[in-house]
Amino acid sequence: MEVNKDSHLTLEGRKYKRLLHYLTDYIYTVNIKDGKVVDTEHGIGCFAVTGYKSGDYKKDPTLWYSMVHKKDRDTVIQRAEAALNGERVEPLEHRIIHRNGSVRWVRNTIVHDLNINGPIDFYDGLITDITDRKVAEDRAESRQQQLIHADKMISLGILVSGVAHEINNPNNFIMLNSQYIIKLWEEIQPILNEYYEEKGDFVVSGMMYSDARNKVVPLLKGILNGSKRIQKIVGSLSEFSHKDKGELDSEVNINRAVKNAAIIVGNLIKNSTDKFNVEYGESLPAFLGNEQQIEQVIINLIANACQSLNGKDKAINIFTSYRDDKKSIYFRIEDEGRGIEDEDLQRIMDPFFTTKRDSGGTGLGLSISYNIIKKHGGKIKLKSRMGKGTRISIRIPIRVTEENN
Repeated sequence: MEVNKDSHLTLEGRKYKRLLHYLTDYIYTVNIKDGKVVDTEHGIGCFAVTGYKSGDYKKDPTLWYSMVHKKDRDTVIQRAEAALNGERVEPLEHRIIHRNGSVRWVRNTIVHDLNINGPIDFYDGLITDITDRKVAEDRAESRQQQLIHADKMISLGILVSGVAHEINNPNNFIMLNSQYIIKLWEEIQPILNEYYEEKGDFVVSGMMYSDARNKVVPLLKGILNGSKRIQKIVGSLSEFSHKDKGELDSEVNINRAVKNAAIIVGNLIKNSTDKFNVEYGESLPAFLGNEQQIEQVIINLIANACQSLNGKDKAINIFTSYRDDKKSIYFRIEDEGRGIEDEDLQRIMDPFFTTKRDSGGTGLGLSISYNIIKKHGGKIKLKSRMGKGTRISIRIPIRVTEENN
C-alpha cells in the first residue's frame, strides 16, 4: 500500500507545495547553528538538475560550491555568506557543472523566514533550471551580433573598394616617377662622377656627393619597393572585398592564398609577434574550390593565433604541403599562445560560441571557417593545451575539372 508522504500537511500546505513544484525545480534548506552551517537538505528534484542526490551533499559538505562553475563560484560563496548573516540577497543566475560534466544555468533564490528576528537557524533556496532560456538568449544575442558583423563587412567592402581606387591613383604616380628618377640618376651619374674626379667633392642637397652617389639609388629603390608593396596590399584588399558568389568552381592555389592573407593581416602580425614563419610546400597542385573563401579561413586563423599570443617573442608557424597518397592539400597553423580550455575546446567550432565576447568576438570566425572547409569536402582538426598553444590542421581533397581529368 502506497503511503501519502504529504498526509501530515494541511490542505493549504499541500496546495502551496504543489504551487512551489511548478514554480521551481527543487528546494534546498541550509541548517545553521551558532552562525555556522550544520548541513544542507536538497529536494528530490535536485538529481534532475545537478545529477547529484541529497545524500551526496551530506557526504561532501563542499559539493554545494565545488559544483558551481569556477567563474561564478566567488559570487555564489559571497551571497551564501551574506544569507548566513541574515542579509537579504537578490536572486542570482549562475552556472553549475552537472555530474555528467555539462554546464547548466540555474536561478538561485534565497528565502529567509520573515517572522524570525535575530540569528537565523536555517534558510531555504529555490533552484530553477534556466539552461534552455540562457541558450536561447545567447543564440539571439549571437544572431544579432552576426547581423551587425555582416553589415559591417558589407560596409567595409564598399569602403575598401572606394579607398583602393583613391590610393591607387597617387600611388601609380609614385611608382612611375620613382622609376623615372632612378633612370635619370643612373644616366646623369657618369657626368657627376667625371666632375667629381676633376674638381673634387661637392655638395648635393646638403650631402657630399661622395656619400650621395652610393645612397641615392638605394633610397629611390626603397621608395619604389614601398610603392609596389602599397599596390600589392591594396590589390589584395580590393580582391578580398569583392562580392563572393560562393561557387566552388575555380582553381585554388593554397600558397597564394596564404601570401594574400598574410598581406591583409600584416599589421596585426607585426604588432603581435616577431616570429611569424611560413614554410611553403613546393609544387603544390591547385584544387577546385573558392580561393576567396579559403583566404578568409586563413585570415581568421592567423587573426585568432595573433590574438592568443601574450608576447612578441611567441611564435606563429604555418605549413603547407601535399600528400599524393591522400590526394589532398594540407594547411597547418601553430601558435604559442594561451591555449583553449578543455570545456571550451568541445564547443569552439559551434556557431556563435566565443571566448572573446567581452572584447568584441562574435563566435563566427571558426564556425564560418569550419563550414567553408566542409563545403570544400575537407576536414579541420584542432588541438590545444592551456599555456602551451594551439594547432589547427586542415585537409582539403584535390578536385579537378573534367577538362583536367
